[in-house]
Amino acid sequence: MMHWLALVLLLNTWVQTAAPSLQAPGFAEITRPAAGEAVRGIITLEGTANHPAFDHFDLAFAYDQDPTDTWFPIVDADRSRVVEGRLAVWDTSGVADGVYRLRLRVWPNEGEPLTTSVGGIRVRNLTSIETPTPGPTAPAQPETPAPQAPTPSPTAAAPMGSAQAPGGRVQAALLAGGILGLVALAGVGGYAGARAAAHSAWGSARASRRAERRRRPRTLR
Repeated sequence: MMHWLALVLLLNTWVQTAAPSLQAPGFAEITRPAAGEAVRGIITLEGTANHPAFDHFDLAFAYDQDPTDTWFPIVDADRSRVVEGRLAVWDTSGVADGVYRLRLRVWPNEGEPLTTSVGGIRVRNLTSIETPTPGPTAPAQPETPAPQAPTPSPTAAAPMGSAQAPGGRVQAALLAGGILGLVALAGVGGYAGARAAAHSAWGSARASRRAERRRRPRTLR
């Protein structure tokens, strides 16, 4: 009789020490969203729902501070094993803005479920998502502005010795040719005018000398 009693006590001790191992990470975990994360619209809940004696899992949410412990179902009973994947899709558009808690329960074939929860989930569909308070940062270092190429003025003349476009060279050549032509014409015209004036003056002087000789009296030889 004492031997049977000792065996029962030993088995009870083994069950009590082995039970916590069923709660080990990897059986019931919610990895997304993280605690304190802000969400809106349709989001994907990710994690792990698995167990050697797995039967099903369920997901629910409640107010983060709820003394009544009232839970609203997201998934009633899903018999699919999930390992580091998608647990469910949660449409938060029908949930009032506030702070909530998510609960995952993995049910084995027998016994109590393995339970985990994530709190501080901020639903923000109608209100803006709060900006986190920045921590202390190092003093900002002055930035050295990058050198920029000077912007040429539209009316500024091109610098001496700079390359010109082919159209500009053609126009310059035509302009120079026109100026040289005008100078040449002016020179030819001036030469012709000076020659005519000189010829006229020479003719006038010659005519004067002839008239002078005619007026002189002829001497008898």
